[in-house]
Amino acid sequence: MTYVVPKCLLPVGGKPLLERTMRYLEGHRITEFVLCVAYLKKHIMDTFGDGSGLGFKIEYAEADAPLGTAGQLKTAAGMLHETFLAMNGDIVTNLNVTEMVAKHRGMKGVATIALKEFGVKIPYGHISVDREGRVTAFEEKPTLNYMANAGVYVMEPRVFDEIPSHKAASLETDVFPSLIAKGMTINSYFESAYWADVGSMADFERVNNEALTDPSITAPKNTPLD
Repeated sequence: MTYVVPKCLLPVGGKPLLERTMRYLEGHRITEFVLCVAYLKKHIMDTFGDGSGLGFKIEYAEADAPLGTAGQLKTAAGMLHETFLAMNGDIVTNLNVTEMVAKHRGMKGVATIALKEFGVKIPYGHISVDREGRVTAFEEKPTLNYMANAGVYVMEPRVFDEIPSHKAASLETDVFPSLIAKGMTINSYFESAYWADVGSMADFERVNNEALTDPSITAPKNTPLD
């Protein structure tokens, strides 16, 4: 759905998704951004420029081809020298990043991952059995609930040491597992907040309609950062 227009420029509630995200973060006194761009990057850079038209300061970490969530982030290493917030570019949320950053600073880890509740409906009956094969429980088409990655992170710059340069890499499958294996602390943050992924046309249409109906879904929920 984004062969011509980058996904982050699709209108959500009347504004480009990325502008809506930056306005949401502005509510937490975040006004300086590094945008990691590759696919159709000129469209993004031409749309926002240096950010001054929106009252922001925007820099660009460029790649010639998509490098994955970690590889793309690595391109910004020279611009980020203290604790920073990172977000996937295809989500809409009103998560309280003020509280998330405060928790990260208090927990002293290398990274903090925002979580969301996610339920998977099992289309069949779930049966538990003992060692002899006797049925001990039967639950028809249950919903399995678990905590999922929300694509919002607070990180320390030393995370960059775990990411190879000029190479595709994933935060989810490469970097975070490596950090955990090395005994480094990664913390989590959860709150009941609006969260949606606009990864498909159906998702985009749903979220766009929700944003038009209820603008508060991307409004900051609490006091801004000091």
